[in-house]
Amino acid sequence: MTAGTPTLTEAGAAADASEIVPGLPSGAEVTGRSFDAARWVALASVGNVVLSFGVFLVLARLIAPAEFGMVAIAVVFIDILQIVARCGLPDAVVQRVDLDEDFAATAFWVMLAAGGLCGGALVALSGPIAWVFDLPELRPVLCALSACFVITAAGAIHEARLQRSFGFRKLALRALGSNLLGGGVALAMAFAGYGVWSLVVQRLVAATATTLLTWAASRWMPARRLDLAAARAQIAFGSRVFCTYLLLVLSIRSQEVIAAYFLSAADVGYLRLAWRCIDLVSQVAVIPLTTVGLTTYARLQDRPTELATAFYGFTEASSFVAVPAFFGMAAVAPTLIPFLFGDQWHEAAPVLRMLALLAPEFVATSMLWMIFTALGRNGTALRLAGAQFGLGAVAALVTAPLGLAALAAGHVLRAYLFTPVIVAGIGRLVPIGNRSLARALLPVTACSAAMAGLVLVVQEPIHAALGDRIGLFGAVGIGILAYAGLAQLFMRDTVSTALGFFLRRTT
Repeated sequence: MTAGTPTLTEAGAAADASEIVPGLPSGAEVTGRSFDAARWVALASVGNVVLSFGVFLVLARLIAPAEFGMVAIAVVFIDILQIVARCGLPDAVVQRVDLDEDFAATAFWVMLAAGGLCGGALVALSGPIAWVFDLPELRPVLCALSACFVITAAGAIHEARLQRSFGFRKLALRALGSNLLGGGVALAMAFAGYGVWSLVVQRLVAATATTLLTWAASRWMPARRLDLAAARAQIAFGSRVFCTYLLLVLSIRSQEVIAAYFLSAADVGYLRLAWRCIDLVSQVAVIPLTTVGLTTYARLQDRPTELATAFYGFTEASSFVAVPAFFGMAAVAPTLIPFLFGDQWHEAAPVLRMLALLAPEFVATSMLWMIFTALGRNGTALRLAGAQFGLGAVAALVTAPLGLAALAAGHVLRAYLFTPVIVAGIGRLVPIGNRSLARALLPVTACSAAMAGLVLVVQEPIHAALGDRIGLFGAVGIGILAYAGLAQLFMRDTVSTALGFFLRRTT
Protein backbone atom coordinates (compact mmCIF):
# COMPACT_ATOMS: atom_id res chain seq x y z
CA MET A 1 0.00 0.00 0.00
CA THR A 2 1.33 3.43 -0.90
CA ALA A 3 2.42 6.18 1.42
CA GLY A 4 -0.34 8.43 2.69
CA THR A 5 -3.00 5.72 2.47
CA PRO A 6 -4.10 4.12 5.78
CA THR A 7 -4.27 0.35 5.99
CA LEU A 8 -7.20 -1.60 7.36
CA THR A 9 -5.20 -2.85 10.29
CA GLU A 10 -4.49 0.77 11.25
CA ALA A 11 -8.15 1.75 11.05
CA GLY A 12 -8.94 1.57 14.75
CA ALA A 13 -5.78 3.43 15.76
CA ALA A 14 -6.16 6.06 13.05
CA ALA A 15 -9.75 6.93 13.96
CA ASP A 16 -10.41 9.70 16.44
CA ALA A 17 -11.82 8.33 19.68
CA SER A 18 -14.77 10.69 19.33
CA GLU A 19 -15.80 8.89 16.14
CA ILE A 20 -16.21 5.50 17.84
CA VAL A 21 -19.74 4.99 19.06
CA PRO A 22 -20.09 2.65 22.05
CA GLY A 23 -21.84 -0.58 21.17
CA LEU A 24 -21.04 -0.32 17.47
CA PRO A 25 -18.47 -2.49 15.70
CA SER A 26 -15.17 -0.85 14.82
CA GLY A 27 -14.40 0.26 11.31
CA ALA A 28 -12.02 -2.66 10.85
CA GLU A 29 -14.75 -5.09 11.95
CA VAL A 30 -17.32 -3.54 9.62
CA THR A 31 -14.87 -3.57 6.73
CA GLY A 32 -13.93 -7.15 7.55
CA ARG A 33 -17.59 -8.18 7.30
CA SER A 34 -17.75 -6.26 4.03
CA PHE A 35 -14.89 -8.23 2.51
CA ASP A 36 -16.39 -11.47 3.77
CA ALA A 37 -19.63 -10.49 2.03
CA ALA A 38 -17.73 -9.32 -1.05
CA ARG A 39 -16.15 -12.74 -1.45
CA TRP A 40 -19.62 -14.27 -1.71
CA VAL A 41 -20.56 -11.66 -4.29
CA ALA A 42 -17.29 -12.32 -6.13
CA LEU A 43 -17.90 -16.08 -6.09
CA ALA A 44 -21.34 -15.61 -7.59
CA SER A 45 -19.95 -13.03 -10.01
CA VAL A 46 -17.38 -15.50 -11.32
CA GLY A 47 -20.15 -18.02 -11.86
CA ASN A 48 -22.35 -15.41 -13.48
CA VAL A 49 -19.52 -14.21 -15.70
CA VAL A 50 -18.76 -17.72 -16.89
CA LEU A 51 -22.44 -18.44 -17.41
CA SER A 52 -23.50 -15.15 -18.99
CA PHE A 53 -20.35 -14.93 -21.08
CA GLY A 54 -20.90 -18.43 -22.42
CA VAL A 55 -24.51 -17.58 -23.26
CA PHE A 56 -23.41 -14.31 -24.82
CA LEU A 57 -20.80 -16.05 -26.97
CA VAL A 58 -23.45 -18.36 -28.40
CA LEU A 59 -26.03 -15.61 -28.86
CA ALA A 60 -23.48 -13.36 -30.56
CA ARG A 61 -23.03 -16.01 -33.24
CA LEU A 62 -26.77 -16.62 -33.67
CA ILE A 63 -28.04 -13.03 -33.55
CA ALA A 64 -26.98 -10.22 -35.87
CA PRO A 65 -25.27 -7.06 -34.55
CA ALA A 66 -28.26 -4.96 -35.64
CA GLU A 67 -30.59 -7.06 -33.45
CA PHE A 68 -28.24 -6.71 -30.50
CA GLY A 69 -28.18 -2.99 -31.18
CA MET A 70 -31.98 -2.76 -31.18
CA VAL A 71 -32.23 -4.48 -27.80
CA ALA A 72 -29.41 -2.24 -26.54
CA ILE A 73 -31.47 0.81 -27.51
CA ALA A 74 -34.51 -0.62 -25.71
CA VAL A 75 -32.44 -1.44 -22.62
CA VAL A 76 -31.26 2.18 -22.45
CA PHE A 77 -34.83 3.27 -21.77
CA ILE A 78 -35.42 0.31 -19.44
CA ASP A 79 -32.35 1.15 -17.36
CA ILE A 80 -33.26 4.84 -17.21
CA LEU A 81 -36.85 4.27 -16.13
CA GLN A 82 -35.74 1.51 -13.76
CA ILE A 83 -33.85 4.12 -11.76
CA VAL A 84 -36.95 6.32 -11.71
CA ALA A 85 -39.05 3.35 -10.58
CA ARG A 86 -36.67 2.61 -7.70
CA CYS A 87 -37.06 6.21 -6.47
CA GLY A 88 -33.94 5.74 -4.35
CA LEU A 89 -36.07 3.83 -1.84
CA PRO A 90 -33.86 0.73 -1.50
CA ASP A 91 -30.94 3.05 -0.71
CA ALA A 92 -33.07 4.83 1.89
CA VAL A 93 -33.76 1.47 3.54
CA VAL A 94 -30.06 0.50 3.54
CA GLN A 95 -28.88 3.91 4.73
CA ARG A 96 -31.40 4.28 7.57
CA VAL A 97 -29.81 3.69 10.98
CA ASP A 98 -32.98 2.28 12.60
CA LEU A 99 -35.40 0.52 10.25
CA ASP A 100 -38.97 0.02 11.50
CA GLU A 101 -41.75 -2.00 9.91
CA ASP A 102 -43.85 1.02 8.86
CA PHE A 103 -40.89 2.55 6.99
CA ALA A 104 -40.05 -0.69 5.16
CA ALA A 105 -43.67 -1.52 4.28
CA THR A 106 -44.27 1.99 2.98
CA ALA A 107 -41.16 1.80 0.82
CA PHE A 108 -42.42 -1.49 -0.68
CA TRP A 109 -45.85 -0.14 -1.67
CA VAL A 110 -44.48 3.17 -2.99
CA MET A 111 -41.94 1.27 -5.11
CA LEU A 112 -44.58 -1.08 -6.47
CA ALA A 113 -46.75 1.86 -7.51
CA ALA A 114 -43.79 3.62 -9.13
CA GLY A 115 -42.92 0.46 -11.05
CA GLY A 116 -46.43 0.23 -12.42
CA LEU A 117 -46.42 3.88 -13.48
CA CYS A 118 -43.06 3.53 -15.25
CA GLY A 119 -44.21 0.38 -17.05
CA GLY A 120 -47.33 2.13 -18.28
CA ALA A 121 -45.32 5.17 -19.35
CA LEU A 122 -42.94 3.05 -21.43
CA VAL A 123 -45.84 1.33 -23.20
CA ALA A 124 -47.34 4.73 -24.01
CA LEU A 125 -44.02 6.08 -25.28
CA SER A 126 -43.00 2.97 -27.24
CA GLY A 127 -44.55 4.24 -30.49
CA PRO A 128 -42.87 7.67 -30.45
CA ILE A 129 -39.53 6.13 -29.46
CA ALA A 130 -39.69 3.64 -32.35
CA TRP A 131 -40.57 6.49 -34.71
CA VAL A 132 -37.64 8.66 -33.57
CA PHE A 133 -35.16 5.86 -34.28
CA ASP A 134 -36.99 4.71 -37.42
CA LEU A 135 -37.17 1.18 -35.99
CA PRO A 136 -40.80 -0.04 -36.01
CA GLU A 137 -39.65 -3.40 -34.61
CA LEU A 138 -38.56 -1.56 -31.46
CA ARG A 139 -42.13 -0.89 -30.27
CA PRO A 140 -43.15 -4.46 -29.31
CA VAL A 141 -39.74 -4.98 -27.71
CA LEU A 142 -40.27 -1.96 -25.47
CA CYS A 143 -43.81 -3.03 -24.60
CA ALA A 144 -42.67 -6.50 -23.58
CA LEU A 145 -39.74 -5.22 -21.50
CA SER A 146 -41.99 -2.75 -19.66
CA ALA A 147 -43.07 -5.63 -17.40
CA CYS A 148 -39.58 -5.57 -15.86
CA PHE A 149 -40.50 -2.50 -13.81
CA VAL A 150 -43.23 -4.16 -11.77
CA ILE A 151 -41.28 -7.41 -11.47
CA THR A 152 -38.13 -5.83 -10.08
CA ALA A 153 -40.01 -3.35 -7.89
CA ALA A 154 -41.67 -6.25 -6.09
CA GLY A 155 -38.32 -7.53 -4.81
CA ALA A 156 -36.23 -4.39 -4.38
CA ILE A 157 -37.05 -3.69 -0.72
CA HIS A 158 -36.56 -7.35 0.19
CA GLU A 159 -33.11 -7.08 -1.40
CA ALA A 160 -32.35 -3.89 0.55
CA ARG A 161 -33.25 -5.61 3.83
CA LEU A 162 -30.85 -8.43 3.00
CA GLN A 163 -28.11 -5.91 2.21
CA ARG A 164 -28.61 -4.18 5.56
CA SER A 165 -27.94 -7.46 7.36
CA PHE A 166 -24.97 -8.33 5.11
CA GLY A 167 -27.01 -11.15 3.59
CA PHE A 168 -24.92 -11.12 0.44
CA ARG A 169 -24.51 -14.89 0.40
CA LYS A 170 -28.22 -15.29 -0.26
CA LEU A 171 -28.19 -12.46 -2.80
CA ALA A 172 -25.22 -14.02 -4.59
CA LEU A 173 -26.88 -17.40 -4.92
CA ARG A 174 -30.06 -15.70 -6.09
CA ALA A 175 -28.22 -13.88 -8.87
CA LEU A 176 -26.54 -17.08 -10.02
CA GLY A 177 -29.82 -19.00 -10.14
CA SER A 178 -31.73 -16.31 -12.04
CA ASN A 179 -28.99 -15.87 -14.63
CA LEU A 180 -28.79 -19.62 -15.14
CA LEU A 181 -32.52 -19.82 -15.83
CA GLY A 182 -32.61 -16.73 -18.06
CA GLY A 183 -29.59 -17.85 -20.06
CA GLY A 184 -31.01 -21.32 -20.62
CA VAL A 185 -34.29 -19.95 -21.93
CA ALA A 186 -32.46 -17.46 -24.20
CA LEU A 187 -30.30 -20.17 -25.73
CA ALA A 188 -33.28 -22.43 -26.37
CA MET A 189 -35.16 -19.61 -28.10
CA ALA A 190 -32.12 -18.48 -30.12
CA PHE A 191 -31.53 -21.99 -31.47
CA ALA A 192 -35.24 -22.15 -32.32
CA GLY A 193 -34.83 -19.03 -34.47
CA TYR A 194 -36.57 -16.41 -32.32
CA GLY A 195 -33.73 -13.91 -32.83
CA VAL A 196 -34.19 -10.67 -30.92
CA TRP A 197 -36.98 -12.13 -28.77
CA SER A 198 -34.55 -14.55 -27.16
CA LEU A 199 -32.79 -11.50 -25.67
CA VAL A 200 -36.08 -9.97 -24.53
CA VAL A 201 -37.31 -13.15 -22.84
CA GLN A 202 -33.89 -13.66 -21.24
CA ARG A 203 -34.23 -10.35 -19.40
CA LEU A 204 -37.85 -11.02 -18.38
CA VAL A 205 -37.12 -14.52 -17.09
CA ALA A 206 -34.03 -13.39 -15.18
CA ALA A 207 -35.95 -10.50 -13.57
CA THR A 208 -38.80 -12.77 -12.51
CA ALA A 209 -36.49 -15.41 -11.09
CA THR A 210 -34.50 -12.74 -9.23
CA THR A 211 -37.59 -11.40 -7.49
CA LEU A 212 -38.95 -14.84 -6.58
CA LEU A 213 -35.61 -15.98 -5.18
CA THR A 214 -35.26 -12.74 -3.21
CA TRP A 215 -38.64 -13.32 -1.62
CA ALA A 216 -37.59 -16.84 -0.69
CA ALA A 217 -34.32 -15.59 0.83
CA SER A 218 -35.84 -12.69 2.77
CA ARG A 219 -39.11 -14.28 3.96
CA TRP A 220 -40.40 -10.81 4.80
CA MET A 221 -44.06 -9.99 4.27
CA PRO A 222 -44.76 -6.23 4.02
CA ALA A 223 -47.62 -4.99 6.15
CA ARG A 224 -50.68 -3.68 4.33
CA ARG A 225 -50.37 -0.11 5.49
CA LEU A 226 -48.93 3.15 4.25
CA ASP A 227 -47.26 5.65 6.57
CA LEU A 228 -47.58 9.03 4.89
CA ALA A 229 -44.88 10.61 7.06
CA ALA A 230 -42.48 7.79 6.15
CA ALA A 231 -43.44 8.15 2.49
CA ARG A 232 -42.61 11.85 2.53
CA ALA A 233 -39.23 11.16 4.18
CA GLN A 234 -38.46 8.44 1.66
CA ILE A 235 -39.40 10.59 -1.32
CA ALA A 236 -37.35 13.52 0.03
CA PHE A 237 -34.29 11.26 0.39
CA GLY A 238 -34.91 9.09 -2.65
CA SER A 239 -35.70 11.81 -5.19
CA ARG A 240 -32.14 13.11 -5.12
CA VAL A 241 -30.69 9.62 -5.03
CA PHE A 242 -32.58 8.42 -8.08
CA CYS A 243 -31.89 11.66 -9.97
CA THR A 244 -28.17 11.17 -9.26
CA TYR A 245 -28.24 7.54 -10.38
CA LEU A 246 -30.28 8.51 -13.42
CA LEU A 247 -27.68 11.04 -14.48
CA LEU A 248 -24.85 8.57 -13.89
CA VAL A 249 -26.53 5.97 -16.09
CA LEU A 250 -27.32 8.59 -18.71
CA SER A 251 -23.67 9.59 -18.79
CA ILE A 252 -22.90 6.17 -20.29
CA ARG A 253 -26.14 5.03 -21.93
CA SER A 254 -26.70 8.34 -23.71
CA GLN A 255 -23.70 7.40 -25.85
CA GLU A 256 -25.75 4.59 -27.33
CA VAL A 257 -28.70 6.86 -28.04
CA ILE A 258 -26.45 9.45 -29.68
CA ALA A 259 -24.62 6.72 -31.62
CA ALA A 260 -27.97 5.39 -32.83
CA TYR A 261 -28.91 8.88 -34.05
CA PHE A 262 -25.65 9.75 -35.82
CA LEU A 263 -24.47 6.27 -36.82
CA SER A 264 -26.42 2.97 -37.04
CA ALA A 265 -27.98 0.18 -34.99
CA ALA A 266 -24.96 -2.00 -35.85
CA ASP A 267 -22.64 0.66 -34.41
CA VAL A 268 -24.71 0.66 -31.23
CA GLY A 269 -24.22 -3.11 -31.14
CA TYR A 270 -20.44 -2.69 -31.39
CA LEU A 271 -20.48 -0.11 -28.60
CA ARG A 272 -22.69 -2.32 -26.41
CA LEU A 273 -20.40 -5.29 -26.95
CA ALA A 274 -17.36 -3.22 -25.93
CA TRP A 275 -19.13 -2.12 -22.76
CA ARG A 276 -20.19 -5.71 -22.22
CA CYS A 277 -16.53 -6.73 -22.12
CA ILE A 278 -15.85 -3.96 -19.59
CA ASP A 279 -18.81 -5.18 -17.54
CA LEU A 280 -17.51 -8.74 -17.55
CA VAL A 281 -14.28 -7.68 -15.85
CA SER A 282 -16.09 -5.37 -13.43
CA GLN A 283 -18.43 -8.20 -12.40
CA VAL A 284 -15.46 -10.02 -10.88
CA ALA A 285 -13.09 -7.24 -9.84
CA VAL A 286 -15.24 -4.17 -9.07
CA ILE A 287 -18.91 -4.97 -8.46
CA PRO A 288 -18.34 -7.36 -5.50
CA LEU A 289 -16.88 -4.47 -3.50
CA THR A 290 -19.23 -1.76 -4.75
CA THR A 291 -22.14 -4.04 -3.87
CA VAL A 292 -21.20 -3.98 -0.20
CA GLY A 293 -19.92 -0.41 -0.33
CA LEU A 294 -23.14 1.41 0.55
CA THR A 295 -23.83 -0.89 3.50
CA THR A 296 -20.26 -0.44 4.77
CA TYR A 297 -20.19 3.33 4.35
CA ALA A 298 -23.60 3.67 6.00
CA ARG A 299 -22.34 1.77 9.07
CA LEU A 300 -19.32 4.11 9.24
CA GLN A 301 -21.11 7.36 8.39
CA ASP A 302 -20.28 8.89 11.79
CA ARG A 303 -16.61 7.81 11.60
CA PRO A 304 -15.10 9.59 8.55
CA THR A 305 -11.52 8.42 9.09
CA GLU A 306 -12.55 4.78 9.18
CA LEU A 307 -14.84 5.32 6.20
CA ALA A 308 -11.89 6.72 4.22
CA THR A 309 -9.80 3.73 5.27
CA ALA A 310 -12.49 1.38 4.00
CA PHE A 311 -12.65 3.30 0.70
CA TYR A 312 -8.90 3.05 0.10
CA GLY A 313 -8.95 -0.63 1.00
CA PHE A 314 -11.77 -1.30 -1.45
CA THR A 315 -10.07 0.72 -4.19
CA GLU A 316 -6.66 -0.91 -3.88
CA ALA A 317 -8.06 -4.43 -3.69
CA SER A 318 -10.30 -3.85 -6.72
CA SER A 319 -7.69 -2.06 -8.84
CA PHE A 320 -5.13 -4.81 -8.22
CA VAL A 321 -7.29 -7.14 -10.33
CA ALA A 322 -9.32 -4.78 -12.52
CA VAL A 323 -6.65 -2.47 -13.96
CA PRO A 324 -4.36 -5.20 -15.39
CA ALA A 325 -7.42 -7.03 -16.71
CA PHE A 326 -8.64 -3.92 -18.54
CA PHE A 327 -5.23 -3.02 -19.94
CA GLY A 328 -4.44 -6.58 -20.96
CA MET A 329 -7.82 -6.87 -22.68
CA ALA A 330 -7.04 -3.68 -24.61
CA ALA A 331 -3.69 -5.05 -25.77
CA VAL A 332 -5.17 -8.24 -27.28
CA ALA A 333 -8.55 -6.79 -28.36
CA PRO A 334 -8.06 -7.12 -32.17
CA THR A 335 -7.53 -10.86 -31.76
CA LEU A 336 -9.75 -11.40 -28.71
CA ILE A 337 -12.96 -9.93 -30.17
CA PRO A 338 -13.08 -12.06 -33.35
CA PHE A 339 -11.98 -15.15 -31.43
CA LEU A 340 -14.77 -14.82 -28.88
CA PHE A 341 -17.63 -13.34 -30.87
CA GLY A 342 -16.86 -13.96 -34.52
CA ASP A 343 -15.33 -11.92 -37.33
CA GLN A 344 -18.48 -9.82 -37.73
CA TRP A 345 -17.65 -8.05 -34.45
CA HIS A 346 -14.09 -6.96 -35.31
CA GLU A 347 -15.13 -3.28 -35.44
CA ALA A 348 -15.75 -3.38 -31.68
CA ALA A 349 -12.01 -3.87 -31.00
CA PRO A 350 -10.85 -0.23 -31.28
CA VAL A 351 -13.80 0.86 -29.15
CA LEU A 352 -12.87 -1.66 -26.46
CA ARG A 353 -9.26 -0.53 -26.55
CA MET A 354 -10.29 3.04 -25.92
CA LEU A 355 -12.77 2.27 -23.14
CA ALA A 356 -10.28 0.01 -21.35
CA LEU A 357 -8.14 3.08 -20.68
CA LEU A 358 -10.78 4.09 -18.14
CA ALA A 359 -9.60 1.36 -15.74
CA PRO A 360 -8.15 3.41 -12.82
CA GLU A 361 -10.86 6.05 -13.06
CA PHE A 362 -13.58 3.41 -13.38
CA VAL A 363 -12.48 1.66 -10.18
CA ALA A 364 -12.14 4.88 -8.18
CA THR A 365 -15.46 6.43 -9.14
CA SER A 366 -17.28 3.13 -8.67
CA MET A 367 -16.21 3.25 -5.03
CA LEU A 368 -16.79 7.01 -4.57
CA TRP A 369 -20.40 7.76 -5.49
CA MET A 370 -21.98 5.70 -2.71
CA ILE A 371 -20.22 7.77 -0.05
CA PHE A 372 -22.54 10.69 -0.81
CA THR A 373 -25.61 8.49 -0.32
CA ALA A 374 -24.25 6.92 2.88
CA LEU A 375 -23.63 10.38 4.35
CA GLY A 376 -26.99 11.75 3.21
CA ARG A 377 -25.30 14.34 0.95
CA ASN A 378 -27.48 13.61 -2.05
CA GLY A 379 -27.76 17.23 -3.10
CA THR A 380 -24.00 17.45 -3.63
CA ALA A 381 -24.02 14.17 -5.55
CA LEU A 382 -26.89 15.37 -7.73
CA ARG A 383 -25.10 18.57 -8.69
CA LEU A 384 -21.91 16.68 -9.55
CA ALA A 385 -23.80 14.03 -11.53
CA GLY A 386 -25.64 16.74 -13.45
CA ALA A 387 -22.39 18.46 -14.38
CA GLN A 388 -20.85 15.14 -15.41
CA PHE A 389 -23.83 14.26 -17.58
CA GLY A 390 -23.81 17.67 -19.25
CA LEU A 391 -20.13 17.44 -20.10
CA GLY A 392 -20.54 13.86 -21.30
CA ALA A 393 -23.48 14.73 -23.55
CA VAL A 394 -21.57 17.61 -25.14
CA ALA A 395 -18.54 15.37 -25.68
CA ALA A 396 -20.70 12.66 -27.28
CA LEU A 397 -22.49 15.09 -29.58
CA VAL A 398 -19.17 16.52 -30.74
CA THR A 399 -17.39 13.20 -31.24
CA ALA A 400 -20.16 10.85 -32.46
CA PRO A 401 -20.17 12.19 -36.05
CA LEU A 402 -16.47 11.26 -36.20
CA GLY A 403 -17.12 7.58 -35.50
CA LEU A 404 -17.28 5.10 -32.64
CA ALA A 405 -13.62 5.30 -31.67
CA ALA A 406 -13.88 9.08 -31.37
CA LEU A 407 -17.06 8.74 -29.29
CA ALA A 408 -15.27 6.41 -26.88
CA ALA A 409 -12.23 8.70 -26.73
CA GLY A 410 -14.44 11.64 -25.83
CA HIS A 411 -15.97 9.66 -22.98
CA VAL A 412 -12.55 8.69 -21.61
CA LEU A 413 -11.28 12.27 -21.79
CA ARG A 414 -14.36 13.62 -20.03
CA ALA A 415 -14.01 11.01 -17.27
CA TYR A 416 -10.41 11.87 -16.43
CA LEU A 417 -11.09 15.61 -16.51
CA PHE A 418 -14.09 15.43 -14.21
CA THR A 419 -13.13 12.75 -11.67
CA PRO A 420 -10.85 15.13 -9.67
CA VAL A 421 -13.92 17.32 -9.14
CA ILE A 422 -15.82 14.35 -7.66
CA VAL A 423 -12.89 13.52 -5.37
CA ALA A 424 -12.71 17.15 -4.22
CA GLY A 425 -16.41 17.03 -3.37
CA ILE A 426 -15.91 13.87 -1.31
CA GLY A 427 -12.84 15.40 0.33
CA ARG A 428 -14.99 18.03 2.03
CA LEU A 429 -16.82 15.24 3.87
CA VAL A 430 -14.19 12.57 4.56
CA PRO A 431 -10.36 12.56 4.42
CA ILE A 432 -10.02 11.50 0.78
CA GLY A 433 -7.98 13.56 -1.68
CA ASN A 434 -6.80 13.54 -5.28
CA ARG A 435 -3.13 13.19 -4.37
CA SER A 436 -3.63 10.28 -1.99
CA LEU A 437 -5.95 8.56 -4.47
CA ALA A 438 -3.40 9.02 -7.26
CA ARG A 439 -0.68 7.55 -5.03
CA ALA A 440 -2.90 4.57 -4.28
CA LEU A 441 -3.60 3.91 -7.97
CA LEU A 442 -0.22 4.80 -9.50
CA PRO A 443 1.72 1.56 -8.79
CA VAL A 444 -0.93 -0.79 -10.17
CA THR A 445 -1.53 1.48 -13.17
CA ALA A 446 2.17 1.68 -13.99
CA CYS A 447 2.69 -2.09 -13.67
CA SER A 448 -0.41 -2.78 -15.75
CA ALA A 449 0.67 -0.34 -18.47
CA ALA A 450 4.14 -1.94 -18.62
CA MET A 451 2.54 -5.38 -18.91
CA ALA A 452 0.22 -4.22 -21.70
CA GLY A 453 3.14 -2.62 -23.54
CA LEU A 454 5.08 -5.87 -23.39
CA VAL A 455 2.09 -7.80 -24.76
CA LEU A 456 1.74 -5.33 -27.63
CA VAL A 457 5.39 -5.85 -28.55
CA VAL A 458 5.49 -9.65 -28.37
CA GLN A 459 2.06 -10.67 -29.65
CA GLU A 460 2.75 -10.12 -33.36
CA PRO A 461 5.74 -12.50 -33.53
CA ILE A 462 3.89 -14.96 -31.29
CA HIS A 463 0.89 -14.92 -33.62
CA ALA A 464 3.18 -15.33 -36.63
CA ALA A 465 4.79 -18.38 -35.07
CA LEU A 466 1.77 -20.04 -33.44
CA GLY A 467 -1.28 -18.68 -35.24
CA ASP A 468 -3.93 -16.34 -33.93
CA ARG A 469 -5.70 -18.66 -31.51
CA ILE A 470 -2.72 -20.26 -29.80
CA GLY A 471 -0.89 -16.97 -30.07
CA LEU A 472 -3.73 -15.25 -28.17
CA PHE A 473 -3.36 -17.67 -25.27
CA GLY A 474 0.41 -17.26 -25.39
CA ALA A 475 0.16 -13.46 -25.25
CA VAL A 476 -2.31 -13.62 -22.36
CA GLY A 477 -0.01 -16.01 -20.49
CA ILE A 478 2.97 -13.72 -20.96
CA GLY A 479 0.89 -10.79 -19.72
CA ILE A 480 -0.15 -12.64 -16.56
CA LEU A 481 3.43 -13.69 -15.77
CA ALA A 482 4.76 -10.19 -16.48
CA TYR A 483 2.20 -8.52 -14.21
CA ALA A 484 2.82 -11.04 -11.43
CA GLY A 485 6.55 -10.37 -11.61
CA LEU A 486 6.13 -6.59 -11.66
CA ALA A 487 3.69 -6.74 -8.76
CA GLN A 488 6.17 -8.71 -6.66
CA LEU A 489 8.91 -6.21 -7.45
CA PHE A 490 7.04 -2.94 -6.99
CA MET A 491 3.78 -3.66 -5.12
CA ARG A 492 4.53 -6.23 -2.43
CA ASP A 493 2.44 -4.45 0.19
CA THR A 494 -0.48 -4.13 -2.21
CA VAL A 495 -0.20 -7.79 -3.20
CA SER A 496 -0.32 -8.98 0.41
CA THR A 497 -3.16 -6.60 1.25
CA ALA A 498 -5.27 -7.60 -1.75
CA LEU A 499 -4.67 -11.30 -1.25
CA GLY A 500 -5.49 -10.92 2.42
CA PHE A 501 -8.80 -9.27 1.56
CA PHE A 502 -9.81 -11.93 -0.92
CA LEU A 503 -8.42 -15.08 0.72
CA ARG A 504 -8.69 -14.65 4.46
CA ARG A 505 -11.11 -16.84 6.33
CA THR A 506 -14.33 -15.55 7.76
CA THR A 507 -14.12 -15.16 11.54
